[in-house]
Amino acid sequence: MAEDNSTRERLLKEARTVFAELGLKNATIRDICTRAEANVAAVSYHFGGKERLYIAVLRDYIERENRRHPRDQGVTPESPPQERLRVYVRSILLQTLDGGDAADERLSRQLTQEFIEPSQHFGEIFEQFCRPAHRLLLDIVGKLLPEADDLTVSRCASSIFGQCVLFDFAKEALSRMSPESALKPSNVEQITEFIMQFSLGGISRLRAAQAQLRPPVTPSPMRSEGDT
Repeated sequence: MAEDNSTRERLLKEARTVFAELGLKNATIRDICTRAEANVAAVSYHFGGKERLYIAVLRDYIERENRRHPRDQGVTPESPPQERLRVYVRSILLQTLDGGDAADERLSRQLTQEFIEPSQHFGEIFEQFCRPAHRLLLDIVGKLLPEADDLTVSRCASSIFGQCVLFDFAKEALSRMSPESALKPSNVEQITEFIMQFSLGGISRLRAAQAQLRPPVTPSPMRSEGDT
């Protein structure tokens, strides 16, 4: 059992490097196994094939990033929704920075590509990691817009998420168009606050618009002492 675990960990470690360098299409099981000093059959035994090993690498990357920068670090469901949202936004931005690790940066880009052109196995990663994180964001926005319908809450959540991931999806374009706007360790807090102000401003506007649509409350007529 110990040897099985050791082989599996070596395969996962070397696959991380190979997939980061070459991607799923160009990586080979033989190359991964040679680096891991494992039999080529070990990938099928431990993971079920190259594609499953690739998904295991991406899952390991997401789990490590979520441990480093959880979406709810230091807050609870009872915390003010504004503070919960700030933690959520900062978490996405910090994960986007990749910690300066070249392999993690490449894996981040490949994960981004999975969102754009998902592989056949990406659905399980989405269900395990993305959907729970999105539900958390929906809950936060729902607390900020308690009278809004589900569609409005969903659109607000998508807008906030879109602002955050723009710094990953459009990293190269932002660096060329506006270098000072590109995400860096030195401006994470500034960008977090900008997204917060922009998002909360829009939510406040929606809340005010919903208040105007509510029918006015008609006061009950005064009853005289002679009324029965």
